[in-house]
Amino acid sequence: MKVYINVFVMGLAMGWGPCLSFCAPVLLPYIAATQKGWLEGLKATLAFSISRIVPYAILASISAALGQYLVRNFYESKTILIIQILAAGFILLAGLVILIGKFPHLRICQVLSKHIGQEGLKGMILLGFLIGILPCMPLLGLLTYITFTSESFLHGMSLGLTFGVGTLISPLILFGTLAGGVSSALFKKPLIYKIFTRACGLILLYLGTGMMIRIFIQR
Repeated sequence: MKVYINVFVMGLAMGWGPCLSFCAPVLLPYIAATQKGWLEGLKATLAFSISRIVPYAILASISAALGQYLVRNFYESKTILIIQILAAGFILLAGLVILIGKFPHLRICQVLSKHIGQEGLKGMILLGFLIGILPCMPLLGLLTYITFTSESFLHGMSLGLTFGVGTLISPLILFGTLAGGVSSALFKKPLIYKIFTRACGLILLYLGTGMMIRIFIQR
């Protein structure tokens, strides 16, 4: 249960931090310009947000399968120990980079929204799916954690879904519904997004540290 809580909290922090600050400034003006009424704005935002959960589950499943493969083939050798230490080190590094605010901001969201978002609700679904697949430092750190903590393919999938549900609980739903002047004004004061982005870094540091401790205790 603890791993589900960790993954959910990470998703929550992502939804309020990186996911919101990277793509919302592009997504919301589009919704404000093309959707008529708050209900249409809500539908478009939900279509975008829910469709992101699917690639999270897929990527987490792949990560879990990779972890099971490594354990089956290298458990008795020192190779798995080295891989686990490197993985924990990567999670710690990702957390540190995010914490100090040095990880790159992907601009691909802007490009995708200009070409895909024009297709209406279906475009929002496709846009959400593609953005969910795009690699970012917090997501890569989380997938690395899932690789070495999931117990099976289905366990990994459920962790991915849990993370996705966490990202869904975000101000993006409200902002999409109210897309226009209110949301634009709020983006001029990004302090809350910085706080939750740093929270992502702290969570990864916590997960990486816990993983590193478990590696040496078990050995």
